[in-house]
Amino acid sequence: MKKLTLATIAAFMVGCASDQKMPETVGKTTAVHVGMNKEEVLKALGQKPKRIESSPNGEVWHYDNMELALIRFNFGFRPEFKNYIFDNNGVLVDFNVSQPTK
Repeated sequence: MKKLTLATIAAFMVGCASDQKMPETVGKTTAVHVGMNKEEVLKALGQKPKRIESSPNGEVWHYDNMELALIRFNFGFRPEFKNYIFDNNGVLVDFNVSQPTK
């Protein structure tokens, strides 16, 4: 029984010691500011938005980190939602980040 317990713990530790990197949070809002164009925002965030909504007034780019909720044993998961609002000229006019308090 003792060997079985040790084998189980060893297998668990090997599984946890993966060299895969955890995904970073979506975007880096500190690098983004009002007045930037779409290309600058895309470069600062490092990834394309998950969803783009177009309207007569411009575009809204939506980001979230909901795929992190699917990671097993991710008990510290906190959803994060970010929206970037561009005018018809492709200039960032507003953005918001909503995340739960810690």
